[in-house]
Parts: sequence; structure tokens; C-alpha cells
Amino acid sequence: MGQADIFRPYQPPKGVRGDGRTHLVMDSAAATNPGLLGWLRQAVAEGVAFPGYPRLAEMSQRAEYRHMVEVIAAEATREWITFRARGTADKKQRLADLERDFLRLNVRDVLRRMAEYDGYYGMGLLYVDTGQPRTGGALETPLLLRPETFRKGSLRALVPIEPVWTTPDQYDTTNPLSAEFYQPSRWWVQGGLLHSTRLLQFVSRPVPDLLKPAYNFGGLSLSQMARPAVDNWLRTRQSVSDLLNAFSIVALSTDMSAYAQDPEGLLSRVEAFNRFRSNRGTFVLDKDREKLELLAAPLAGLDRLQAQAQEQMCAVAQEPLVKFTGITPSGLNASADGEIRVFYDRVHAFQETFYRRNLTTILHMVMLNLWGEIDPDIDFTFVSLWQMDELARATLQKTRADIDAQNIRSGIITPTEARSRTAHDAGGQYAAVNLAGTPPAA
Repeated sequence: MGQADIFRPYQPPKGVRGDGRTHLVMDSAAATNPGLLGWLRQAVAEGVAFPGYPRLAEMSQRAEYRHMVEVIAAEATREWITFRARGTADKKQRLADLERDFLRLNVRDVLRRMAEYDGYYGMGLLYVDTGQPRTGGALETPLLLRPETFRKGSLRALVPIEPVWTTPDQYDTTNPLSAEFYQPSRWWVQGGLLHSTRLLQFVSRPVPDLLKPAYNFGGLSLSQMARPAVDNWLRTRQSVSDLLNAFSIVALSTDMSAYAQDPEGLLSRVEAFNRFRSNRGTFVLDKDREKLELLAAPLAGLDRLQAQAQEQMCAVAQEPLVKFTGITPSGLNASADGEIRVFYDRVHAFQETFYRRNLTTILHMVMLNLWGEIDPDIDFTFVSLWQMDELARATLQKTRADIDAQNIRSGIITPTEARSRTAHDAGGQYAAVNLAGTPPAA
């Protein structure tokens, strides 16, 4: 890779970009700056330059990269989301409609794949299929989330797209104050143009503007970040395996001149020893001219060195060892609860930064598809990954009931308000109570 390649715009495969158009950008100026040459040499040597989608696709076949990506993607969508409605109006039917349409569109699995694409390639793209024909320029127009432009029943599917099949068409490189500054407004997808509102972009680790053209306007993949740690682990694992395979050598000290005329005799003697080598075998030596020794390499500490190399991969992925490898902590009173709680906090932050904006857009699309309007009183929340057992849940419910009883006696709330709170508690045992009915007598 040359010194200027780190800033060279991404070259998509043949057929991704349409023909007959000229695209002029101003990204080459940075590569001609002499002050950057030393940094460029170091960047290329350390592997921080974009390796390209074919190389990232190859890396996704290795268990170390695949597992660290799949753990985050699976955990981020494991407990998923719950819809909630604000206000006093009963909107259970609307919430049920949303859940059904999310199942129809397979939103949960689609967004899991977006997290996987982000981990493997640095970006995931989601095409919003509204039934518009690919030809005729209809897909080049913005997809406005309004009842007049987004008709009921028009949302057909959400289609995951790997970024290798896409490349940007237009973006501003002159005005940093513009909303389109290094933000593509249209994308090429195998020769067809799509407006960016029809191709939702998922990027969890954006790169600086200077590097965006080289990364196809995606982000830094987890695979690329973890490559030095994975390479170190593979080298350490192989070195330990090689050492275990030949950690001891049997050395025979003998008079080599006696075999100068008969080298086959020496080889036959060694072969005979190897054949009968066991705890029950006997090897006869000349007591004056021969000596047998066992040379063994020390193996103490190899397990710790190998474990440390494995933990370095977990540090890059920010995953506890028990999640990444299934290896539980050893020792008296050893527990991974603390590490798992920290990991769940990290996953929740990932859900908010990676999913929230585009998932809100999808929610509004589903509302327009179902009702022809956006209901501002309905939103969603991510379900906590840390789940209580039955005893802890029952204890929590009793504590809440005691608090409600105390607040009712103090006049802070009314029994009706306490009943409403209990009915809207999704995790409670009375979540399905009918608020329209007559409250039971006190």
C-alpha cells in the first residue's frame, strides 16, 4: 500500500456505480501534504488504513472476529424493545398493531444483521422498500415521513444491504457548515441511485471526515480494530502448541566416530530406541562411551501467557471473558456478575447510540403504514438485559405494593392512580388488568 492510499477514495466493484456521470471531489490534497508522510508510513505499517471489503469479508470467517461481533449483535437484540404509550388514553390496540407489524417486517433480526455488518465492515445499510420501481428515478427522491407522501400500506419490507454493493454519489466537501458536508445525499446501489432517506445508514464508530472517502463513508469495523490483538493471540496460541508438541528431547551422547563407516547403524540404533520408548522399555547403553539425557523446556506460566493474549481480544471488544469464550472464572467465590453488569451497561449504550435514531424512523414509518399518521404519545424503550429471578421479582412487586399503600394512606395518590400504575407495569403480574372495569371494593 502506498503512502497516499490511506486517503484515496474507495473504489467500488464494477457495476456498483452507474455509467455516464462524472464525480469530482477534493480529497487528494491531503495526501500531497509533506507533513503527513511520516504519519502515513506509520498508519500503513500498523494496519489502521482501510483494508477493503474483500479482506474484511475474509476476516469474518475466522472464529475470533465472528464471535466478538455476534456476541454484541445478539445481546443488543436479545431482550429487544417494548412499546409504551404516554397519557391516559387506552392505546393497547395500537401497541399490539405495532408489535404485529414489527414481526411482519422482521425488524429485530434485520437490526441484528445491521450490528453484524457494522462489526464486520464498519457500516450497515437498510433499504426501505415502499414498492417504488427501481427505474424511472422514483428512488432518487426523498422519502418524507408525512401522510401525504407515505401512504398507508406502502411499507413492504426492510432489506439489509452489505456496503460492498454501495458507494456514495453526492456529498459536499467545501462547506463544513452544510448539513451534507461529508454526508452523502444519494447512494449508488449496483448501478441504481437511491436517496439517503431510503437507505438508512448504521455506523457505530465513525471515522474523521478526512478518512470518510477511503472508508466508503462507513466507519471503523470491530474486526479491523481487533486485528492486532487477534494476530497476537494466534501467534501465541501456535507458539504454545509448538512448544507442547516438542517440549522434551531425548539426547544420546555417544562416540560418533564409531559410526563414521556405518551411519546406517546409528540410524537403526535411534530407530530401535524410538520404537521401544515407553515406561516399560529398556535401552542398553555403553557405560563408558554413551550417555542418555532428557532435555525438557519449562512449561510453567504458559497458560497465563496464553490467557493474557486471549483477554487482549476481549479488551478490544469490551466483552467479558465468560461471554466471549464461555470460560467461567475459577477460584474460591469467583464470580463474573460485576463484569457482566458492566458489559450490559455497555450494550445498552450501544443500543441507544447505534439503534435509537434509525429505529425511531422505522417506528414512524410503521405508524404511517398502519394508521396514516404518527402518534407522538407512543415510543419505545430497550428492555434491560439484566433480568431478575422469580424471588427478586416477587420482592420488588411487594415493595412497590407497600409503597403504593403508604402513598394512598398519606393522600399522595389515589387507589385509581395506583391501579393504573400496576396495570401499566409490563413486568408485573397484573399487567393485563382491565382498567375499564369497576375497581374492586376497598
